[in-house]
Amino acid sequence: MEPSVQPTTQDQFIEMRSNTLIQVILLGIILGAVSWLLTLLLDRFVITALFCSGDAASALCTGSTGLAGNIALVFASIGGLLGLVRLGVYRPLLVAIAAAICLWGLAGWVDGLMWYEALAWTVILYSLIFTAFSWLVRPRMFLIAIILVIVVVLLARILPVLR
Repeated sequence: MEPSVQPTTQDQFIEMRSNTLIQVILLGIILGAVSWLLTLLLDRFVITALFCSGDAASALCTGSTGLAGNIALVFASIGGLLGLVRLGVYRPLLVAIAAAICLWGLAGWVDGLMWYEALAWTVILYSLIFTAFSWLVRPRMFLIAIILVIVVVLLARILPVLR
């Protein structure tokens, strides 16, 4: 009869090496910079050029940066998913979806800032969020990981609007 062995904390979590964590941080920095640049390009050369030449007061034109940012976020999330898969991060789809939900509307938040401030905040937030979710999805039990992710996503979406 074998003795009952209690699982250790290390057995309950998927290991994440420090170099993988650094690579995820760098991936977030790259995604943030690319997303910011793509937002700028989409806003100026696609949305504004196509839809705002005659009526600059339309709802589409006043929210063009937010719309361009959300489109760029979709592309950045797909790139982030591919990057996370390449890095071997555990549950990359869950990380990419959670990051996209948290970052939705970021371009609208940084719209009034100087370009270097907007770029800095975008890079910082992308890097922080991709790193945090890559760390949070490590429990072996999917239910625990999904509960953690849902709680953090809800807090990230609700806390900024509280006064």
